[in-house]
Amino acid sequence: MNKVFHTEQIQEKRGRLTEETRAEVYETDWLASRPVFYHELSGKAGYRINEVIDFNDLEFHPEGLANFLAFGYSVLEQTPLRHVKFLPHSSRLTVHTDGRLEIERLTDPVEEWLGRESHEDDVLHLLEKSVSDWEANVEGEIILPTSGGYDSRLLNLLVRDRSRIRSFTYGVSENQADCAEVVYAAAVSEILGTRWERIELGDFLVHLDEWDKLFGPSTHAHGCHQIEFYKRVRECVGSGGEHPLLSGIIGDAWAGSVEIPEITSVRDVLRLGYSHGMVADPQMSLLSGDHSILEEYYATHRERLASTLFRVVEAMRFKIVLLSYLFTVPSLYGFAPWSPFLVPEVALGMLTLPQERRRGRVWQKELFEKHGLNIESRNLQADYQNAMNPQAMRSPYIKPLDEKLLGELVEPRYVRWINSNVGQHGKSWDAVWRMTQLPGIRGALYRLNIFQDSSRVKAYFAYLTLKPIENALKKRSLKESEARP
Repeated sequence: MNKVFHTEQIQEKRGRLTEETRAEVYETDWLASRPVFYHELSGKAGYRINEVIDFNDLEFHPEGLANFLAFGYSVLEQTPLRHVKFLPHSSRLTVHTDGRLEIERLTDPVEEWLGRESHEDDVLHLLEKSVSDWEANVEGEIILPTSGGYDSRLLNLLVRDRSRIRSFTYGVSENQADCAEVVYAAAVSEILGTRWERIELGDFLVHLDEWDKLFGPSTHAHGCHQIEFYKRVRECVGSGGEHPLLSGIIGDAWAGSVEIPEITSVRDVLRLGYSHGMVADPQMSLLSGDHSILEEYYATHRERLASTLFRVVEAMRFKIVLLSYLFTVPSLYGFAPWSPFLVPEVALGMLTLPQERRRGRVWQKELFEKHGLNIESRNLQADYQNAMNPQAMRSPYIKPLDEKLLGELVEPRYVRWINSNVGQHGKSWDAVWRMTQLPGIRGALYRLNIFQDSSRVKAYFAYLTLKPIENALKKRSLKESEARP
C-alpha cells in the first residue's frame, strides 16, 4: 500500500521545484538496518536526521517526544520532532520531482517464516556459506570486533582463512585488561590462531558532540565508546582504503538470548523496546498528546504479536534506530561492515530452530564444544562486572542540562533532579557500586531490581536521553540569534 503526502501546505513550504530536480529513491531492508529520515514538509530525505531537520522551524511532536523518552530512541516512524519521520522496514521512499513524498511497502520476508521450523544443520550451512561468500569477495585483513561472546566467537570460527583476521576487544570493567570479555576474546584468539589486540578506552564522553553530529535527536547518546573504539582500531590498522569488517550485530537476538514477554495491551508494547532502563520519564513531558501511534500499532499487529518469533523481530525493528550505530560508526572511520545476521534467511532460520535448542543457546554451545571453544568450561580468572556507566559518570564532559532551555518540553524539577544526581562525583557512591558487583550480592540486588533503580543510574540514563533534545534546542536558538539584525 502506498502512502502519498501531497498537500497545498507541503507545496507552499517546498516552493517551486526546478526542472533539473531529480526524483530521489531510498529503500530499507527487512529491519531498516540503515535508517532513512525524511521531512514531510520540506521533502528533504537522507540517512542522517540532522540533514533533514529545519532548525529554523523546529517543532516537537507530543507523542513522538513521549515515546522517545519512554524507549530512549525514536520508534514507529516518528522522531521527537514534528514532521521529521523515518522509513519503516521493507519500504521504499520516492521523493518525486513535483514535491510528492511516496512510501511504498515492500514484501516482508518475516511473514513467510511464521509457523515454520528450521533445522540447525541447514542454518549452520547457510551461515558458513554466507560468511564464506563474503570472505571471498573482500580483500585484505578482516577486522572482527571480538567480545569473546557467542556471536563474535561464532564469526571467528566461520572465517576460513583465519590468517586474515585481526580481532579487537575493549574491556568494560574497572581494570579493562581483567574484563571477562577481554579474557575470553584472548582465549578464542589463542585457540584459533588469530591476531588479536586489546583496545584501552579512556573518557569516551569526550565524543558526545561527534555522536550528536551522527545521530542527533534520533536516539540517546549511550554509545560514544564505539566512536573511541573504532578511532583506535583505525590507528592500529592504518589508512589505505576501506577495511572489511565482520559484525555480530543482533546475532544474540536470533540465537536465543532475547525473549520478549507476551503483548496483551497497548501498554505492553513498551516491552518491545528492550531498552535496559536507558530511558527518561515520559510523564515529565510538558507536551500534551495522546497515544494514537502506539494504539494504531497494537491494533494492526495484535494477532502477529502472539508469535514468539514475531515479537523478537519487532523488538529489533523497534530498536534499530539505535542499533544502526554498530554499522554507522565503523563506516565513518573507514571500515566496510557486513554481518550474516542481517541476512533474513540466516536470521529467520536461527529464530525458527526448535525452542529447546534455542533456549540457553544449546545449539551453539554444542558447536563450540565440538571445536574446542567452550571457553566457559575453563574457569578463567576474569572480572565480570560492567563498570562502563560508573566510569562515564565520573567524566568532566558531563555538563549540567540547560533547565531553562528544556523547560518548554520537560518539567524543570526533573532536569534539576537529573543534574543533581549525575553530578554526584565521589568515592562513597563508587564504593557502594563496587560492593554491589561482588559475587552473590550482585545477583540478589539485580533480581530485586535495586541497583538498576538507584537514582544516580536512572538520572544518568535520563541525561543521555535528554542531551540530544537539548542539542536540537541549542541549534534552534543559534539559528534564531543568527537571524536577528
